[in-house]
Amino acid sequence: MSKHFEHMAASAALPVALAPSPPARVRASVDARHDDLVRRVRGEYLEMPGLSLTLGQAQRLWNLQRAECACLLGDLVDAGFLACTSLGTFVRADTGRAGA
Repeated sequence: MSKHFEHMAASAALPVALAPSPPARVRASVDARHDDLVRRVRGEYLEMPGLSLTLGQAQRLWNLQRAECACLLGDLVDAGFLACTSLGTFVRADTGRAGA
């Protein structure tokens, strides 16, 4: 075994310190922001039943980072409020357009 691999194997056996979890108030703040965004997005889709947005369009409309927007839309799909069409657009699940 080469010295490089010996060193890697030895260091792999060392315990890894876990990053501390954020304080409860930070988690609560993040959860509150997420809940506010969920209400906002649900409101937009309820006001405009025909709304059909791609991930990129949703990002721009709500001024969100891609990962945050994807998580938000994914949560609404998981909740059964939105559906993702075969074209990659997000529509209300109850509009009958989910198969479009």
